[in-house]
Amino acid sequence: MRKLTLLVTLFVVAALIWGLYWVIGATALERGLNAWLDERRAEGWVAEAGDVAVRGFPNRFDATFTGLELADPETQVAWSAPAFQMLALSYKPNHVIMLWPGEQSFSTPDQTIAIGAETMRGSMIVALDPLAPVQSSTIEVINAGFSSTQDWAATLASGQLSMRLKPGAQEPATYDLYIDLSGLTPDSAFMDRLPGGDRLPETIAQAQITATVRYDKPWDRTAIDVARPQPRHVLLEGLTARWGDLDLQATGNLDIGADGIPSGAMEIEATNWRDMIEIARATGALKEEYVSAVTRGLELLASLSGDAETLDVPLSFREGRTYIGPLPVGPAPAIRLP
Repeated sequence: MRKLTLLVTLFVVAALIWGLYWVIGATALERGLNAWLDERRAEGWVAEAGDVAVRGFPNRFDATFTGLELADPETQVAWSAPAFQMLALSYKPNHVIMLWPGEQSFSTPDQTIAIGAETMRGSMIVALDPLAPVQSSTIEVINAGFSSTQDWAATLASGQLSMRLKPGAQEPATYDLYIDLSGLTPDSAFMDRLPGGDRLPETIAQAQITATVRYDKPWDRTAIDVARPQPRHVLLEGLTARWGDLDLQATGNLDIGADGIPSGAMEIEATNWRDMIEIARATGALKEEYVSAVTRGLELLASLSGDAETLDVPLSFREGRTYIGPLPVGPAPAIRLP
């Protein structure tokens, strides 16, 4: 009887301690989230939430924002959503599940994009540190639609973005990156602008990127509070994109300066590359004044390979210029996160 009484007493004490732990943790989390919004407003941000609540007793810390609006005055990037959730097990608070709503909007200085998705969720593991540096993160999107104030729209059947801190990397802030997009349907007006666009399927079957990226600082809470980490080196292990008869594959090694301008080289293999030139012209990626010279030069390179429809050439960036083989095709693109 005494043993039973002792066990019951220990159980009650443990339950009380656990309940106290949950209350303290939930209260601290809710205060911390509200304090973060207050700090952003003090810095001139728009940082509003209709409500911030933490629930999930006794085994979860489930933080829910409603009526969330965030806008960074420096970058003029903004995001708003009717609700957003961050869910974590109370005994594993550094592993967070993120749930986005079906409708939200994302704005840059150039446009506002309305986003709707059947499913948009993420998983993130952070180090137990005040800055919460990201150890790994995955975001998944299913059946998403995008509509821009610049009069374009697109849909995506499924997408995944994964990032993890590279094990054993000699340089800090180095991450393995994986992107997989399936069933991307471009805007119909964009398709109408493409010469021969009627020969292409409405949907881009798949695009994948596998890379190792070194940034100028880790991905942690300052990525939102202060500034986004900027890439400084990209080892492109593989890029694959397939759209009907168009097939593009690439690998590369790029250094990126503080101004975002890359230097280095990529190896490009492209099937039905003439249609790709037309797409680049239609989208503005290749300026009109370069189209004729680039096409003639690539025809020569393709003929040397023995297959007029397939290219296997280096794409290089040096001194702020872009080259396909020996041909200059315009300024190098700036690679910067907003």
